[in-house]
Amino acid sequence: MYCLMISSAYYVLINLSIQIGNIDYENFFGYLFSLTVYGLVNIFLMYVFFAFLSKQDLLSALYSMFSEGIFSEALISYSVTLLLSFVLGLMIRDDLFFGLFIFTILVMCLSFVFKKFLYLYQEMANQANKDYLTGLYNHGYFKDYLKELFRETKKTGGQFSIAFLDLDDFKKYNDYHGHVQGDRLLKFVGEFLRNETKDLGYIVARYGGEEFAIALPRITKHEAAAFMDQLRKKLNDTLFDGVDRLPYRCISFSCGVAEYESDMYEESELLHKADQALYYSKAQGKNNVQLYDAKRISRDALKFKEDLDAIEEQLKLLLYKDVYTYRHSKRVFKYAMEFSDRLTLTEEEKRTLVLGALVHDIGKIEVSRDIINKTSKLDPDEWEIMKKHVIWGKEIVLSDGRFEEVIPLVELHHERYDGRGYPYGLKGEEIPKLARILCIIDSFDAMTTDRPYQRTKTFSEAIVELRRCSGTQFDPQYVEPFIQMIEEYYPEKVGNENETVSP
Repeated sequence: MYCLMISSAYYVLINLSIQIGNIDYENFFGYLFSLTVYGLVNIFLMYVFFAFLSKQDLLSALYSMFSEGIFSEALISYSVTLLLSFVLGLMIRDDLFFGLFIFTILVMCLSFVFKKFLYLYQEMANQANKDYLTGLYNHGYFKDYLKELFRETKKTGGQFSIAFLDLDDFKKYNDYHGHVQGDRLLKFVGEFLRNETKDLGYIVARYGGEEFAIALPRITKHEAAAFMDQLRKKLNDTLFDGVDRLPYRCISFSCGVAEYESDMYEESELLHKADQALYYSKAQGKNNVQLYDAKRISRDALKFKEDLDAIEEQLKLLLYKDVYTYRHSKRVFKYAMEFSDRLTLTEEEKRTLVLGALVHDIGKIEVSRDIINKTSKLDPDEWEIMKKHVIWGKEIVLSDGRFEEVIPLVELHHERYDGRGYPYGLKGEEIPKLARILCIIDSFDAMTTDRPYQRTKTFSEAIVELRRCSGTQFDPQYVEPFIQMIEEYYPEKVGNENETVSP
């Protein structure tokens, strides 16, 4: 920086035809202009340095220099430097070597002062923009960054997405292990997110409490959702002390993803949509990633009325015994809602399919936890007990008395189209239509349900399996329509599985 500053001052003097090496008071304004250029070049170089340091565009960095008083402080500092330059010039004229010695000492002192100044600025910027616990950016910085990203994208075009994620059951973890250990978990997750995104140009922030936010420039919501799902699965498989006491027995998060749209007026609309998607994700049983979809979310909200609330209360019993069956039931319910809209069903049939999907595995409440959570193959006796869950489920629904219409779905969703299912070995159209439909939905989700430390089928692999079993396990008239629905509603799952998302 000093080489550039001195060179610029030198060439100003040369171009003004001022003799180098002598001080002539008649050239006072020439000297003043030369040293002013010297100072301005230094301020400009500092400005460029701050721009790269803060990873802002040049206009934003310039605004920051003015708004934070950096420019005015630098101007005052160099005004003093200019006055000292004249004094040093006189000293050099009267005593060359002593003057040069004093000048060298002064330059070294100024270099040291400005180095400290730069460090202090960086430390203050970090304190203002970083979260003290995790070291990630904080809520305020993320909103400012998003506002700037939104403005630039609206002006120049392009795309970007944001993701909100919330650690599942963090309060329970705090209650079990205390706030100190809870803070360690937050720091661990923060470091995990930083390491996984640092080479991709994504901005990660602790948005509040156990909630984190990620800005993903230049990618679509489908790419963002695929990336976040990869993170979720990797975090599920990452060991951390004490998480075995949580419902999923691993670190998990719920995540909502939303994408910038050209007709959005301001960034708050995008934040609201990502927040809604996060809420929807938690409503689906947690530990999943959901895209914002106004039609799907609003439809889901309309369906959650009194009947669903009543069944939900029963289903919550599963949450404390087998969180995976609980989540499975929530997903099957969601697929049934989406698929029912594409089928030629009456409103009553749609209602029955949706309610039956939500409660179809309620009988597993009566199955031993050891059998439900067993990771190896069940032995014959255990399998016979497991198969009884459809009978026990029927008895539970009958005892309530309000939802008798869903009993065929609860009791018969494991019957096969070829007659090799259970509990009665019914075949073809002997099986009620809605039970045949539910069999497809239930099997698809069972194939694609992921558990920590275990590999499951991808959506594409599950689709292949559905087609392979069409006409044997599944009613062929519903297999292709269901596959078409999955490919249309979940293209990111079908088309982008196992792909690495790059910025």
